[in-house]
Amino acid sequence: MKRALAAGLAATMLAASALVVTGCSNNDTLRKKYEDYFLIGATMNYGNYVLYDDIVNEFSSMTCENEMKWNILQPREGQFDFTLADQMVEYAQEHDLSVRGHCIGWHNKDAVPSWVYAGGFDAARERLLTHARTVCAHFDSTVYAWDVWNEMLTDDHDEDDTNLFRVSYADDATNGSRWHELAGLARNQSAEERAAANDKIEQLIVDTFAAAREAAPEGTKLYYNEYFANNTYKCDKLIVMLKNLLDKGCEIDGVGIQAHYDITSFDADMLENLIVSIADLGLDVQITEIDFSMYDYNADMELKYTEFTPEMEELQASCFGKAFEIFRKHADKISSVTQWGVADDSSYLFNIPVENRQDWPYIFDAEHERKLAYEAIVDF
Repeated sequence: MKRALAAGLAATMLAASALVVTGCSNNDTLRKKYEDYFLIGATMNYGNYVLYDDIVNEFSSMTCENEMKWNILQPREGQFDFTLADQMVEYAQEHDLSVRGHCIGWHNKDAVPSWVYAGGFDAARERLLTHARTVCAHFDSTVYAWDVWNEMLTDDHDEDDTNLFRVSYADDATNGSRWHELAGLARNQSAEERAAANDKIEQLIVDTFAAAREAAPEGTKLYYNEYFANNTYKCDKLIVMLKNLLDKGCEIDGVGIQAHYDITSFDADMLENLIVSIADLGLDVQITEIDFSMYDYNADMELKYTEFTPEMEELQASCFGKAFEIFRKHADKISSVTQWGVADDSSYLFNIPVENRQDWPYIFDAEHERKLAYEAIVDF
């Protein structure tokens, strides 16, 4: 059934985005092809960035996958360590790459030390604002944009405009947020209780943006970053939250759309509508984490492919091609597109959500050769 779905989607998308390989010679680069559209980026990490010297010139932007997260920069209160991130920034500068900062505020228990939350909401808020100011001041103009907050929204599929944020940590230690718990959010609250918690969370977001704006040099762009996974309800909730933040005077420049998709269920219309909806609020859009997995993230937990077939490659190419067709169409709204990874020799998807599972999510293969997906995004 999955292969039938893939075949049907492939036929539809290939018709919309033909893969005639004519757009980029071996001497051209992705960076050069898109220099009049938007920055083209990739994420790297300290363990592998030097392995990509052969294709780093394809890109104009770099994001540190983990090295600018809280647990790396400030593992113990007041003890900042910028060693790894500084080395990666230096590498980016040597290769003329702009640097995106990812990320200041997040709920993830592996990325935010538990001591951050000690003493309740007010104490945690002050630690957050101190962290934001210190980090932005340290990197100064070497970082041109920051994900100030990351993944705050609920994944619930409903039309309740008061149900905006993921549940509290006390309600769900796997998917919940301690920030939300400290702000008073809990399951099964009354509308009034939820509204009060939402207001406190939104003010925390506003305050963090203000702290980042205060410490970062003039011209630094500040973003809210989120995944959507074909969830149109979540897109609507994002717009509600953004309007609330703007009404509160939030110094936000734009929104990062993570764009983690799979090759069998990519909702191109949702992506385009989301870009337009964000831009209609006067905000910039950056595609911060694009990739196309072979697996449906939540449905294919038992499935493991052993080879990257020609059919998979064609379908992936059609998905990348359609996505970049949308990005070019709305280039006036988009300032950067970043792949969450570089090539198929290394990916977070090898272990998330299933450990030791091979995947082929990027535009370069494991030997750093251009795939059909690469050709699809330069054929215009």
